[in-house]
Parts: sequence; C-alpha cells; structure tokens
Amino acid sequence: MSFKALWKYFLDVNLFNIIFSFTIGFVMGWFWVFILFSSVGILIGLLGYNFIKKNEYYTYYNLGYTKQMLIKKVFLMNLTISIPLLLIYLIIVKWIF
Repeated sequence: MSFKALWKYFLDVNLFNIIFSFTIGFVMGWFWVFILFSSVGILIGLLGYNFIKKNEYYTYYNLGYTKQMLIKKVFLMNLTISIPLLLIYLIIVKWIF
C-alpha cells in the first residue's frame, strides 16, 4: 500500500478540518483549535471531502484502502498530532501565566 496515497488523503481531509478549526479557534480561543482538530473537525473534513472529491475513493479502493480504513488512519494521525501539541500549549500557558 502506498504511503503517498494515504498522505494525500490525510492532507485533503485536513484542509477542510484546519480551515474549520482555525476559524472557530479565532472566535472561541486557541484551546478549541486542538479539541476541534482532533474531534469534530475530522467530521467536517470528511463531509467536505465527500462533497468535493467523492469519486477519489475509487482510486484509494484500487490501491487497497477502504473508506473505513482511511477514516480510522486519519483519526489516529490527527490524535497523534493534536494531543502532544495540546500538552505543549497547556504547559506554555501555565508557565507564562
């Protein structure tokens, strides 16, 4: 299985996710960027991807990736990115204030 294909899917889904998370983060605070990026933002990203690039799932299926497998991998990758960043953010905020 191609890691490039998985990476492309990850970036495509997270494009919508990052736009949504940062938009809400500017309004509600930076803490919410990390929470939304790893939870609700993934759903928004998947909805955006399904709306714009739904036909690309056939390509991923031909490469050996199922839709469920792609969603699980993106969710796990987002968690592994957002949890350490959230901890660093909380440490910096406590250290400064």
